[in-house]
Amino acid sequence: MIAYVDGQIDYITLDNVVVDVGWIGINVNISANTAARLPGKGEHIRLYTYTCVREDAFLLYGFLSRDDLEIFKKCITVNGIGPKGALSILSVMDA
Repeated sequence: MIAYVDGQIDYITLDNVVVDVGWIGINVNISANTAARLPGKGEHIRLYTYTCVREDAFLLYGFLSRDDLEIFKKCITVNGIGPKGALSILSVMDA
């Protein structure tokens, strides 16, 4: 649905980044590995995203490379591994 988010970093935590796209801040879930590789606040960033729409939430998961995004997509096809589990896997390894 949303292919990528492109803008300036407003706020970073170990599992989340807020990207200012000029008129709105977009909350993107990220792995710890991605968080460690992000530039600092105010720097430009492009995150390739996976959109997860649930009954009670609209969530974005972001990755610095398309390869990481593809590995994430493959992980969530495994029975018993959801988006949070896939992020945990990518927190300790990359594509």
